[in-house]
Amino acid sequence: MHMGILRTILALAVIVYHSYVFLGLRMCGGQVAVEAFYIISGFYMALILNEKYIGEGSYKKFILSRFYRIFPVYWFILLSAFLLSLVGYLMFNHPHYLARYIFNKECLSFFTILYFALENIIVLGQDICYFLRLDEFCNPLFTYKTLSYSHTGYQYLFVPQAWSISVEFMFYIIAPFLVTKQVKWQLGIVILGLFIKYYFANFHYLSFDPWTYRFFPFELSFFMAGSLAYKIYKIIPTNKNLSYVGYGLLSICILVVFLFEYIHLKDQVKASLFYCLIFISIPFIFLVFKHKPWDRIIGEYSFSLYISHHLIVSLFRNYFFAHPSYLYLYGYVVVFLSLIIAWMLQITLIKVIEFKRQKIWLT
Repeated sequence: MHMGILRTILALAVIVYHSYVFLGLRMCGGQVAVEAFYIISGFYMALILNEKYIGEGSYKKFILSRFYRIFPVYWFILLSAFLLSLVGYLMFNHPHYLARYIFNKECLSFFTILYFALENIIVLGQDICYFLRLDEFCNPLFTYKTLSYSHTGYQYLFVPQAWSISVEFMFYIIAPFLVTKQVKWQLGIVILGLFIKYYFANFHYLSFDPWTYRFFPFELSFFMAGSLAYKIYKIIPTNKNLSYVGYGLLSICILVVFLFEYIHLKDQVKASLFYCLIFISIPFIFLVFKHKPWDRIIGEYSFSLYISHHLIVSLFRNYFFAHPSYLYLYGYVVVFLSLIIAWMLQITLIKVIEFKRQKIWLT
């Protein structure tokens, strides 16, 4: 995968959102970064499903490819989070991600524990946990406003940011049936999806978390916008002068990500304009960087950064908030240690998995 610089910068924005500040900046925030990722993901799905995974057995290969790229790394981080929590509980009385299980062990039923255990393992459906509260008997119940309750489903996740993987996989499942359609149908889905999201946000007051970016039907339009961006890419002529356009648009995107808080517009307007910028930019950015190996290498760190950083956030949160004079260092520590973990994953687990994946594909 390419557009590596942009994807890694967006992953950095999520890391900063979950920690404190980096270079004195809050960057664009979690929601904006994740929805920008949705657009980029839609672009890639359209690209590979129209150009790579074609013909008999292609859908199976596509799903297996996504599985190999995501789940081994996720399961390694899941195991690490569990072990960190176990050691924290036994040695330091700080159970981290096990806290809810331990503090509510008297009322959690076997089936409730089993449900959350399965969600942690299979990932698919983790976004639903953000729509669950737990009643007085610790049984999960759907509610439209989980943040008004102190005991909620997502608090039982060991890799809480992995909910977005569940949303992406929902798109992967239906992507082959959508991204190969004519432009008019894809444009119709984008317009309809945006209208539905706007309607429920403004007339049914679903403009708060988790409805803002965790509810897949509201987010489908972002994925499909990425697919439309692929259509634009296909009609862009190959021209050396366009490289300046790609570099320029990438520079603007990066500046906006870093300086987002200093753009004096209403949040909804600012976010919408940024999504339009991403939509316009990615065909040109991909055109310029698709044959640059160093950009691909940078991009390979984006998922490892995203999926591992919350371990560091959890590990150091109490210390930095207990010592506010050092709080400005929190973001630096999380970013630096997340980069180290991502690098270690790249040269060990991911390298082995990629080798085996390529071997399977060639046999």
